Amino acid sequence: MKDLDQNMLDLGLYHDNLGIHLRKGEADYSLWLLEGMDSCLKVISAGFEEHPKLNIPFEKEYKKQLLKPIKSMRNALHDNNIPAAINGYRILTRKCNGCHVDHDVTKEVMDLSDPSYNDL
Repeated sequence: MKDLDQNMLDLGLYHDNLGIHLRKGEADYSLWLLEGMDSCLKVISAGFEEHPKLNIPFEKEYKKQLLKPIKSMRNALHDNNIPAAINGYRILTRKCNGCHVDHDVTKEVMDLSDPSYNDL
């Protein structure tokens, strides 16, 4: 479980920094962060087959819930379309939070692309 905890921390760091750099309009760095975040998700998917709070393996949730907004962000960033990338980020964030609520996970995933976090 320790590896899972570390991977989840890494995932959170990538997600938070991605939101910050999307808000700053930094497409290239945001794409790098997106790839790091997606890599963490794939590592977690491969090693997170069972958990008391999951009904199905995380890999299935990843493919069902997360893959589409990740692809959307990737395409938008390749096109330097920051507003579309932010939209994908917000969809991803809502899906993460929805899954957390459904599985009684108390960690809220913050949307750091939101301009109200202007002090970051």
